[in-house]
Amino acid sequence: MPRSRLVFFIVIAVLAIAVLTLQRDRAPVADNEAASLPPSDHMDISVAFWDIGNAFEPKDAVLRHVERRFNMTIEPVQITMSDYNQKLLMWATSDKLPDVFAHSIASDSPGIYNEWIKHGLIRPLPEDLSPYPHVDNIAQIPDIRLLKKDNKLYMLPRIGYPTNRLWMLERVVFVRSDWMKDALIRDIRNFQEFSNMLITFGNRKSSDANHETVGLTAAGMSYLSWALSPTFPQFAAGQWVLEDAQWIPFYASRKMDDVVIQLRQLYSEGALDQEFYYMKEDDAVTKFAQGLAGALVYRATPNSLRELEDRWSQYQADTSFHDAVDILHLWPDEEGNRHYYVAQTYWSESFFNARVSDGKMDRILRLYDYLLSPAGQRLTSYGLEGIDYEMDGDRIVITRPIDEATGRPVPLHDTYPSVPILRSLASWGKETYFRLNESNKMNLGENNIRKSLAEMEWQFKHAVATPAYHKINSLSTPAKDKISTLINPLEDLIKVTIGDGDPLQLWHSYLEQYRAMGLNDAIAEVNEALRQR
Repeated sequence: MPRSRLVFFIVIAVLAIAVLTLQRDRAPVADNEAASLPPSDHMDISVAFWDIGNAFEPKDAVLRHVERRFNMTIEPVQITMSDYNQKLLMWATSDKLPDVFAHSIASDSPGIYNEWIKHGLIRPLPEDLSPYPHVDNIAQIPDIRLLKKDNKLYMLPRIGYPTNRLWMLERVVFVRSDWMKDALIRDIRNFQEFSNMLITFGNRKSSDANHETVGLTAAGMSYLSWALSPTFPQFAAGQWVLEDAQWIPFYASRKMDDVVIQLRQLYSEGALDQEFYYMKEDDAVTKFAQGLAGALVYRATPNSLRELEDRWSQYQADTSFHDAVDILHLWPDEEGNRHYYVAQTYWSESFFNARVSDGKMDRILRLYDYLLSPAGQRLTSYGLEGIDYEMDGDRIVITRPIDEATGRPVPLHDTYPSVPILRSLASWGKETYFRLNESNKMNLGENNIRKSLAEMEWQFKHAVATPAYHKINSLSTPAKDKISTLINPLEDLIKVTIGDGDPLQLWHSYLEQYRAMGLNDAIAEVNEALRQR
């Protein structure tokens, strides 16, 4: 079998595991649900999750179904993406943490994670997770096992994909392929050709007299960085790099000089959206859909393609999205390799208050195990059997009303606002969007799913994974933890990009500040810790 087809089938097999499990377990799950009895003692469990306070309503039948199943009342504790760090820190210092709460300290601030363990603020998962097999599956993922302290896992990571490589479509560059044809541009072989193309796009006459066309737009530096992945892959993925026989963070690498020069060039020559640094994700998508940008750094997952296509149809209904837009395959790096994006399998975690009793911990983990199970996934994907869908043998038939405006079933969250929270509480479950089932075909569009799978096949065939050493991501040392709280290299890089004066001098001045704050100590500690491991 040709390698490309073999790789494609491997990808499909990985993504299909959950589907096969769901099909295998459907009949017994229904019987078990009917026969099982809820625990005899009722429990109130407080849960902090992003926007949960706006989603949990008394009349929500899915929420009531879950609470009856586990004889619990979930008390929502409202946090948002903009205030969760401050709120949880305040609650931790005042001993008012909820029973369960979402945070990202193991992902983003391992020093705080260690401090909370040290001061007994959070309790670990039980050593024996066999009563919760789906939770146990997550705990055994290799880069999650690296998060253990004293052989204990003090939280449950919220996985995005079951493997690092399935993140590959979370960063791509979309391009107006029709504009490329107009300009007789066929392929991009290096950075200069990329810049020239973007300048050409920016010189197109805008259809909107009030706005000029830009070459490339993106929501901030975290997205924009991927456009320069051929220049420095570890920068684009925020990874440490092995340089001069030691591991250093990407921002300390000599290769950042090329990044700095190229970013300033794109910005000063007008190839880059002059508003990128305060652009929200939704604004960047809208600008591209309106025909005001020739390229966009974004995601190519089926749900993101649907979002982009829907936005496109609002502004350019007479032009086919798939005919006018394609994914730009960036030029090879200096070693001749193209790269695809990889990340650790998780982002953010569920933490458990140290005051939670063993009985309450058991109830919480049974809830999590259910939400991770085929039965729980079916509930949060399709709703209530007999109301929102029917079973026709092994096939799910959706019976929800059809939205006349979209021609698709009314979104589940319109009827049950709790569903997005319950679906994400234990896992982001991003791999579910790639399944070619009837629900996804209707909600996401079969063309979008197949486009994502085809791009994934291309990436596996023609590109290599962005170099990543995940042991360093989860590694905590005093100086590494300290420096991570004191600096924000991407924000400083924005200042260099849009600033005046020599960009290299500006960037090197920031590096000097980092060294004065303990960067060299952090590098030494990390490399010593790796040698000891």
